[in-house]
This record gives sequence, structure tokens and C-alpha cells, in this order.
Amino acid sequence: MIAITACGGKKKTAQAANETQAQETKVSMVASTDEGAMFTDFEIAQPDGSVAKLSDYVGKGKYILVDFWASWCGPCKREIPNIKAAWEKYKGDKFDVLSVAVWDKVEDTAVAAKELGVEWNQIVNAQQVPTDIYGIEGIPHLILFGPDGTIVKRGDALRGPGLDEVLSAIL
Repeated sequence: MIAITACGGKKKTAQAANETQAQETKVSMVASTDEGAMFTDFEIAQPDGSVAKLSDYVGKGKYILVDFWASWCGPCKREIPNIKAAWEKYKGDKFDVLSVAVWDKVEDTAVAAKELGVEWNQIVNAQQVPTDIYGIEGIPHLILFGPDGTIVKRGDALRGPGLDEVLSAIL
């Protein structure tokens, strides 16, 4: 076992030092996705063989509401009508919605999206990639990105009637 001396005289094994560095990296990655920060891109292979990236939608001059959800998630399904109402009210040159299916099976996502009337853009089969990047531990989780790609708002403030309140103030 190799001992590494750190500032302050504390000793760490090489493994402990690597684990600490990994934790610090994860924390800084989550912290970099706070409100006011620039978006962090990700790319996901889609069932049709194409690759979808968050940057295909975010940072292109519109406000983009991103809904991280799954077909098996009851609260996610209950949030879709609020998202749909916002999309129908505000969609256009300044606003759009993107659903990102996480922790789900592709075929279940497709069935649920059809049943729920999800007509806006979707990225499916994202699994844990974006939830790890954005520090999302529970879904649904909504993030509103600004036209330049900065995170305007995220979390519970965008759920239920709060979504329209935020969007009407911005748009």
C-alpha cells in the first residue's frame, strides 16, 4: 500500500485519494449544472441508429424546457399535462420542450409518449447519462434552459402551476 501525504499532514492511501478525487469531480460536475451555469452536453444513441445531443436543442436561441421522465413514473405522467399546456401556449420562435426518457425501456417510452400525447421533441434511451451529469436523483425533473444555453431554472419551481408562472414571467 502506498501512502500519500496531503496538506495538513493527513495520510491517504492511493485508492482513497482516487476515490476522493472522483467524489470531488462528481460534486463539481453537479455544481456546474446549477442555475446560471452553461448547459453540459450529452449524446445518446437513438433506436433508429441516429445520435441525439442535448446541444441539438439547447443553446439555439430559444428557451427549452427539458423534462427528464420515465414511462413507469406516476408523478412523471401526472406532470405531462402541465408540460403539454405550456408547450401549446408558448411554443414557437422563443420556446420549445424536449422530453428525455431516463431509466426506462425504449418500447415502454414509446407507448407512454403516444398515450400521453407527447408531440414535442424527445430523446429516448438516455438511461442514467443525463441524470448523472445533472445530479438528478428523482424524476420528473424539469430544467429550463435560456436561449444561450444557460440554466434559468430547475426543479420543483417548474412543476404544476409553477411552470406557467415562470414561463409567463419570462416569455
